[in-house]
Amino acid sequence: MVSLQIETMWSPVVLVILLAFGSVAPAAAQSDPTRPIVDSLAGQVQGTTESCGLFCTYYSFKGIPYAEPPVGSRRFRNPVPRARWNGVLDGSSHGAECLQPGLLPGQVRGAEDCLFLNIYTQQLIGQRSVMVWIHGGGYNANSGNSEDFGPEKFVPENVLLVTINYRLGALGFLSTGDRYAAGNWGLKDCLQALRWVRDNIGAYGGDPNSVTIFGNSAGGSLVHLLVITASDQGLFHRAIAQSGTALVPFAFQPRPRFYADRIAVALGFGSDSSTYVDRLRSIPAEQLIPFQDTVFTMPVPRYLRPQDFGPVVEPADAPEETIIRQRPVDLIRSGSRRVPLIVGFNDLEGAFFTAIENAFDPTVKEQFNANPHLLVPFFWNVPEGTVASSQISTQFRQHYWQSQPLDASLDYEWTVYMSDHLFLFAIDQTVRLHAEAAVAAPLYYYKFSYDGDLNLYKKIMGVQYPGAIHTDDLPYLFHIASALQEPIPAGSHANTVSSRVVRLWTNFARTGNPTPSQDALLQNIQWPLVGATGTGYLSIGHDLIAMPQQSPNPTRMALWYNLQQTYANTPFEI
Repeated sequence: MVSLQIETMWSPVVLVILLAFGSVAPAAAQSDPTRPIVDSLAGQVQGTTESCGLFCTYYSFKGIPYAEPPVGSRRFRNPVPRARWNGVLDGSSHGAECLQPGLLPGQVRGAEDCLFLNIYTQQLIGQRSVMVWIHGGGYNANSGNSEDFGPEKFVPENVLLVTINYRLGALGFLSTGDRYAAGNWGLKDCLQALRWVRDNIGAYGGDPNSVTIFGNSAGGSLVHLLVITASDQGLFHRAIAQSGTALVPFAFQPRPRFYADRIAVALGFGSDSSTYVDRLRSIPAEQLIPFQDTVFTMPVPRYLRPQDFGPVVEPADAPEETIIRQRPVDLIRSGSRRVPLIVGFNDLEGAFFTAIENAFDPTVKEQFNANPHLLVPFFWNVPEGTVASSQISTQFRQHYWQSQPLDASLDYEWTVYMSDHLFLFAIDQTVRLHAEAAVAAPLYYYKFSYDGDLNLYKKIMGVQYPGAIHTDDLPYLFHIASALQEPIPAGSHANTVSSRVVRLWTNFARTGNPTPSQDALLQNIQWPLVGATGTGYLSIGHDLIAMPQQSPNPTRMALWYNLQQTYANTPFEI
């Protein structure tokens, strides 16, 4: 949590100047040079000096509130900008994580008062490009804390890194589909954090006119949603969506009222949203957590359907500002993207999820054998028991595991199918639709397939198949203290791959081009732009390989596009 120190006294003239422009506090106030005090429109924050390696240090400012606590009458409402605080905020520790399920069934962790951000930079003077990280976790878990997203790899590349918390689960995404709870609270938190960055980041040495948003998984989906809904607001200027877009199966909830009513009825509040939303505001927030998705309670097909609580289309008569007014696919087709965008995936994404299911639910493959309709993407709107459903499931089974009954011996084949269904097809579809929209802003596409010492999540989950599983790219970008099992050898090629990915990402943040010039670290490659047909990508493996005029996994993707064209009733239901 945050704390306040004794307020520093300023003359009225100096205070007016600081409020207008923001600055590092005068030398007289800096009693400890390792604990700098920065003043901005939001207020004063005292940071710390941290190490990023030999002869490498950076300034850290943690637990900065960017909105008023979303509690009481502010629950299920848009975030409210935080008023300037008095005194000096202690920025040495993170604020609370947002309320979420604990690691074990029945546990709860975090707090409802959780809208904090963290800032990391090597310089407080001047202006450097800003990168704002939006974490993943299925809209249901995690935070922006440095234990999971340490900044040590980014700050030496002359960028300023911001990580944020946003409301999760029902607190972040409950929607009644009408004016009483329009939804998208967590997404609007991200937008409010970006407004805070615009107004305050200059005091920390950041450039508010050069902001890149990036995130993975559900965070990648939130990034993509911001791109197609808010990129005209000038709050960010580039975006990177890793392993998630608005079109992946879990990303968008088309029938939120069902899940809101389910909570209200279970708590005895009835099904009238005009009355039960206020009653839901009055109960302890912890009572909402048992209704949120967890791996232990989610029914098969689990991840292949929308999260119970996720982004939604908001009603036209909502009493507050709305952000999503159309289905994502319609927004993409309308050409709403106005900023340079990088989109990509890890080649064996599905192994993260199949490993989890193998560990606690051995009945999964049997359930798919018994009901092949589970293989049919929900967003194709194909009814169970129809010829179309049978044709789709038959062709998937034939292509991926030669129509044999699923069992443990076919786990790799099953994992490849899950990778395609969960991520690869939807992400490829996202790239193609953006290309067809013919927006002038550059579009880049990548496949990450490196398998090495920093594939920490793969190691933790015991996955033996070659390739990079979901989240395996994260340790190549961040120092992840919570996942490191042992030191990585200094001479490991994984460190080179890590340096390359960070360089690509920070080049993009500074210039809008991940390969703006010849660079030996990047093997002097030029990342090809996506063309009008959706082709052109970068393969990130042991080496960087530019693939112009090509798409990843063309045979598998051709199957998906053919089935969609032939059998889908209303494609892109989401």
